[in-house]
Amino acid sequence: MSSRAAFFFLVCIFVALQPARLDAAQIELSVADVISPSYSATGIVVTLLQHGAADLRIAVLSISEKKWEKLHLHCAEFLLSSQKVVCRDGKLDAAPALPFNFSYDIDTQKAELALAAKGKEVWKIQAEFQSRLWSVNAVLHQAQASRLAALLPEGMPLPTKGMLDGRLELHGNKQGITVAKAELQIDKAAISDTSGLHAGENFQARLQLEATHTAQIWNSRIALDWQSGELFWQPLYLHGGHALQAEIQWDGKQIKVTHAVAEVNGVGKLGLDAQWDVADTRLIEASLSGSNLRLATLFSDYAKPFFGEGAMAESEMSGTADLNWQYSNGATQLLSLQIQDAALINDQKRFALRGLNADIPWSHGQITQAHLSFASGSLWGMPLGASSVDMDMHGLDFTIPDASLPVLDGKLSIHDFHLQHEQDAWRWEFSGGLTPLSMPPMSAALGWPEMQGTLSGMIPHVSYRDKILTVDGALLFRIFDGTIVVSSLKLDDPFGPVPRLFGNLDMRELDLGALTQAFSFGNVQGRIDVGVKGLELENWQPVRFDAKVASSPGSYRKKISQKAVQNISALGGAGAAAAVQRSVMRIFENFGYSRIILSCVLRDGVCAMDGERSEGNSYFIVKGGGIPAINVMGYNHEVDWDELLNRLKRVIKNNAKAVVQ
Repeated sequence: MSSRAAFFFLVCIFVALQPARLDAAQIELSVADVISPSYSATGIVVTLLQHGAADLRIAVLSISEKKWEKLHLHCAEFLLSSQKVVCRDGKLDAAPALPFNFSYDIDTQKAELALAAKGKEVWKIQAEFQSRLWSVNAVLHQAQASRLAALLPEGMPLPTKGMLDGRLELHGNKQGITVAKAELQIDKAAISDTSGLHAGENFQARLQLEATHTAQIWNSRIALDWQSGELFWQPLYLHGGHALQAEIQWDGKQIKVTHAVAEVNGVGKLGLDAQWDVADTRLIEASLSGSNLRLATLFSDYAKPFFGEGAMAESEMSGTADLNWQYSNGATQLLSLQIQDAALINDQKRFALRGLNADIPWSHGQITQAHLSFASGSLWGMPLGASSVDMDMHGLDFTIPDASLPVLDGKLSIHDFHLQHEQDAWRWEFSGGLTPLSMPPMSAALGWPEMQGTLSGMIPHVSYRDKILTVDGALLFRIFDGTIVVSSLKLDDPFGPVPRLFGNLDMRELDLGALTQAFSFGNVQGRIDVGVKGLELENWQPVRFDAKVASSPGSYRKKISQKAVQNISALGGAGAAAAVQRSVMRIFENFGYSRIILSCVLRDGVCAMDGERSEGNSYFIVKGGGIPAINVMGYNHEVDWDELLNRLKRVIKNNAKAVVQ
């Protein structure tokens, strides 16, 4: 390497370039182009000025893949002799705040470059050039990291601020760099890219690097201690406290990471080996392992950001896990996961599992069996007892022949559960049943008024596909001494932020005495049928249905208490109360009726109400019969749905009185 090459290389690696206008010159020298595999300089002109000053112009400078044009460098004192080249108080037009001194001894082929900006920033560089070999050593003290941005590839996150302290060492030959070493302390650094998807703030880290370049291959050893700071790498948001040691090989096409050990703050130690194809942006193979990993941080910081919205994104996890993951040929080949004493709890109290243990030895090409168990849990507030499950696994096909889940004093049975992955989506199906479950404890768990009796039923074929849960056939339940049949049931995006439910309900011969007693509505004796067609719930709130309530056919005792009459009347609000005779209400506590009938068609938040037609615009809600008899009339045909619910809540909570006329 010639003296010209040494001079231009050392000076120009710190350039941020702009064109400049030259002062009047006394002597102008044209210098031959400098060409190297790693850098080049063309159109070089040195102009010797008065009083020993000089200007240097370079038409085009290229270092690696970076290129600058129309460079201008000024030396307040310039010395050029057969023994030495010296530039004192040198300045670059684009970086006037970074003056430097440069000297090059032609006989020893040694160069020194010192840059000192305002404050305590110092860059000291020493270089030595022999016939075929060269070396550069740099000492940095409070060096601004942003000065390196001009030398780094575009598109990657670039430093915008921060300080560097430490040493850099480069060795090379005429083909380029052969050895690179670095030991740097990074303080209060920041990085960002143009997309805004990758950024870091207040980085405090220590970096050690040793790399050698032979036969077109880089072999490197790196140690990074990320002490503090914040990093956003879409969608992850991480804090400092991590450490990494790794061996990295780069052949210009692929990156191979071996013997990597990461100390992840709050998680534990992970071992990694991986090979990545840069040109095709694909993972060729990888292995990841760790023991006694803490699930709380692993789930919250590294898993939840990928869930988006939904039940899992609103959950927390605890416990520990052992992990072994093997990837090759474009797919996971092995995933062995052991979970110990874990808990998974939804923040919205949809579900909870505690005392969770699992042994999942999954293999891509072999049939294996997983075992899962938990000590307790809850589902929408209902307690779940201890349970365990054995699952057969064959690739992405999972089967549970039979399982049972204790729910209060009942049991939910699941048969022929089948989960599989096809056409880039998951689907599953099962059938089951619910043994008698006592209503009083269930009512308390769900926050409902206390109900008597039991709940049991059969669950026909249930399937989940394309984010839609579908029930083939009808769900049959027994409650309030009657039956409830749920048909055409479909649940759209059940695990998303806004699930939607569709279906029909047919309730037959419900015991009104047990029903009204449960909701403190007064006492009504008799039987009632309820039909709800075209039911739509959005985020579990009704938005559309056609509902009808009517007395069941048949002969049975039909009585309604004064309190129940008052509460039914109160639902109409002031001015819409039922026509109830004040004198009759004062005398009797119970009344006879022949028929109860009321309908509601919900559309756009308005309930269109009706009953059995009477003269004029009124309608019967309760039609009298027997002695003493009483009629309860309705007058409003359109009622705001939210207001109707609020009235019902007030009736139950405060036992609201009717407006008696």
